[in-house]
Amino acid sequence: MLRRELELLERATESALITNTIKGLEKGGGLLLVKGVAGTGKSRLLSEIRTAAVQAGFGVTTARGTEFEQDFAFGVVRQLFEELAFKADRTARESLWTGAARQAREAIETISSAGEPGDFAVLHGLYWLTINACQDRPLVLVVDDLQWCDRPSLRYLAYLLPRIETQPLLVAVALRTGEHATDERLLQHIISAPALAELNPKELSAQATATLLQQVMDGEVEEEFAIICHRATGGNPLLLRELGLTFSAQGLSASDRNAGRVADLGGLAVADLVASRLMALPAACAPLARGVAVLGDRSPLMRAARLAGQDSISRALECAILLEQRGIIRIDEVYGSPTLSFVHPLVRNAVYESLDRADRTTSHHRAAIILRESGAPAEQVAYHLMRIPATMDPVAVTDLRAAAAAAAARGAPESAYVYLRRCLDESIKGDERRAVLLEAGKTALLFDVVTGARLLQEAWEGMDPVERAEIAPYLGMAYIYLARPDAGVDVQKSTISGLPATDGDLRKRLQACLLSSSTWYVPGREDIVDCLPELRQLPHGHGYGDRLLYCAVAGRNTALGDPSGVLRARETLADDAFVDQADPNGPLACGWWSLAAADDEMSIASLDSAVKRAHVGGSLFTLASVYIHRGYTLLWHGDLAGAEQDGRETIRVGQLNGSAVTRLLGCTVLAEALIEQGRLDEAERTLAEVGVTATTCPPGPVYLSLTALSRLQRVRGDHETALEIARQAEEACRLYQIQNPAVADWRTLAALALHYLDRDSEARAIADENLNRARRWGAPRALGRALRVTGLISPQRDRIELFEEAVNVLEESPARLEYAKALVDLGAALRKAGHRNDARPPLRQALDLATRCGAVPLSDRASAELATAGGRRRRTALTGPGALTPSERRVADLAAHGQTNRQIAQTLFVTPKTVEVHLSNCYRKLSVTSRAQLPAALGVS
Repeated sequence: MLRRELELLERATESALITNTIKGLEKGGGLLLVKGVAGTGKSRLLSEIRTAAVQAGFGVTTARGTEFEQDFAFGVVRQLFEELAFKADRTARESLWTGAARQAREAIETISSAGEPGDFAVLHGLYWLTINACQDRPLVLVVDDLQWCDRPSLRYLAYLLPRIETQPLLVAVALRTGEHATDERLLQHIISAPALAELNPKELSAQATATLLQQVMDGEVEEEFAIICHRATGGNPLLLRELGLTFSAQGLSASDRNAGRVADLGGLAVADLVASRLMALPAACAPLARGVAVLGDRSPLMRAARLAGQDSISRALECAILLEQRGIIRIDEVYGSPTLSFVHPLVRNAVYESLDRADRTTSHHRAAIILRESGAPAEQVAYHLMRIPATMDPVAVTDLRAAAAAAAARGAPESAYVYLRRCLDESIKGDERRAVLLEAGKTALLFDVVTGARLLQEAWEGMDPVERAEIAPYLGMAYIYLARPDAGVDVQKSTISGLPATDGDLRKRLQACLLSSSTWYVPGREDIVDCLPELRQLPHGHGYGDRLLYCAVAGRNTALGDPSGVLRARETLADDAFVDQADPNGPLACGWWSLAAADDEMSIASLDSAVKRAHVGGSLFTLASVYIHRGYTLLWHGDLAGAEQDGRETIRVGQLNGSAVTRLLGCTVLAEALIEQGRLDEAERTLAEVGVTATTCPPGPVYLSLTALSRLQRVRGDHETALEIARQAEEACRLYQIQNPAVADWRTLAALALHYLDRDSEARAIADENLNRARRWGAPRALGRALRVTGLISPQRDRIELFEEAVNVLEESPARLEYAKALVDLGAALRKAGHRNDARPPLRQALDLATRCGAVPLSDRASAELATAGGRRRRTALTGPGALTPSERRVADLAAHGQTNRQIAQTLFVTPKTVEVHLSNCYRKLSVTSRAQLPAALGVS
């Protein structure tokens, strides 16, 4: 029978959900998930989604994951966007690649590029490619068999879904349950996204079974025959279809007299049913079907014919038509040439499994040779090389390494690693094997730290001292991610000791990595800290190692509360060439911590530049590092919305790269921002997600997380628990030798908890020590906070003076939230002392600042204190340019200079929705109604 779409049976509920979802798509999109066991009609429902979208005038593009192509980098993404680009005219096709989308072109097209984008840069580019594609009309991305989707494409979907809430974009996926997924972690992350609808098609009833068989067999279906077919297949639509086609192929009707044959055929698997249909076709059809099964769906007819040993293309086309008529394959036209695909993955599996092991091996090897000779991309050749025994192909290593390089260039480290790992099974030795080990280890480190560390360790052991120095920083960081920081330190120390005395710059690079990792990630290593005086005395040179070490010493000084570290950090981060070259996960991060802890205005500018670089050419680990540091800097400056956004982005990146440390720090900065906004339950859940609770704590650098949890308990009024957790933070800081109150302020939390527990003598002792350390460090935020907390636990007669000093210290600093807190405490103290008139100005200013920061509890307190002092509550929110948060100001400035929302979003690496929210706030605070009014309102030309 000719292939045609069968009537959709017993799917009224699902059809209604599809209709409603398509109708509402212009208001905002999301995920439509179709789940079920094999053969229940998931693909048919996806077809309904496609049809409904086309009828609505929407753009539609489709792809399918296959279990045979799980290592093909961005295979599903390429299917989606190649189809989209093919349907578009030249102008529309080029518009897809505007802006940040250019970064993803390497993932879609085989073109040369000046440099290799990082894995995150490609993800971000694909996101903007998708946004570009749905600007003129809503877009529906359809992905069948999501469980077999390649890892890079899964990461794309995981990155995309949280960012499309307000975009006219629907991602419709079908997931076969009960199957082993390519990447279970990423898959769960995707299907955990809030779904617009979830469809779960069930088996057909006996009545619907009869109707389906009638459509398949093109004739009357008698009652007994239909009942027995329903019983034999359990109402599974795919099995019913295959059963009906098999009866038709054998010339059997659907009459009751043939019902007895159902028991024989109905118990067969799909493979046997397909095999019986192939046997009824001319002998040349089966080899062509097997050729398509080996090559995979979307196989060019000419290539499939050559693999099948058929010289005549016209004869091959005749066979393809017969296979289509029997419901085995489908023929599509791509770029004017016929391509062959199976009608269902189970049908492909059936044909593929009919090949014995020897035939499969021979076929895949012949396919690799055919593709190699035709100049096909290396990844296509590698797909088949992966399915033959090692050493069978004499030039396999060349093709596999080329495929790995191509996958890496596309930002697909998982696929690159698979090819490199296979190279290690080939007969390579000596320098080539060490080179592949190093390449495979560094690649695996981006997504599988355990494997990356193992391979790097093996490479390190087989290399000379200078070669080891190239590996040691990566291996050291790998052990930190594995919560084995001491092993990382030992590798770095051993490498340093083996270096020749003449390699001074290389030695300094390793010393810098060793010092930076021991500062923030490796507790209790006094042997490293003991070297600090010597490292401080080294002359400051201009080599790369000199500057790395200079930055690392700045970080250690910052942790110890030594202000001399700030100048070092400022000098190194001002060197753009150095910053471009340095790894943001290493000593460079020390410089950011130093500037952030010192309230240096340069910190935000440096981090904004780092975010831009990470989006253009960085990895997920690189982006996580800069987001963490910028999130804390924004938090300490009082930009709670910006800190919340960076915290959430860090968590999302941590979910994609699988780094527990990334997620821990991302959740911590997010929790701190939520606490200041009064969203305490959200903050508690956020910390609990990474195991930070009153009774549990994960391994790693938890000094910041424990500080956040102690603050949460104090705000809730549970001072006993707050004190207990502050003591835990103290112990963590002691292990890491972090003494600077600007980094981790457990002392202020302990002092306040003790005060509220009526243990003032203990509280004052801790507060005094904290104040002394803050004065030594000298930065306004830490000192102002220390003065304010000391005032809170001091006798009434001393409070006003301490609060006034805190206000004076903070007035010119970027720490706006801490300044607002000092103003509230000063105003409250003045009011309680009977100076109501004097209390009102600081309280009004505090109310304005707290409102600007989004600190709702502080704003409420300032408002209440102002009312008690006899002042009027502010009826309207703070207005004017001074009311804008730093994030809002950046958006407003770009809009004032003529950038569109999309351009602003791409410039700042945020979603269009974020820009819309910020602009809405800007219009309200500036009392304007359009972009044209922004320049005058902001005072810019």
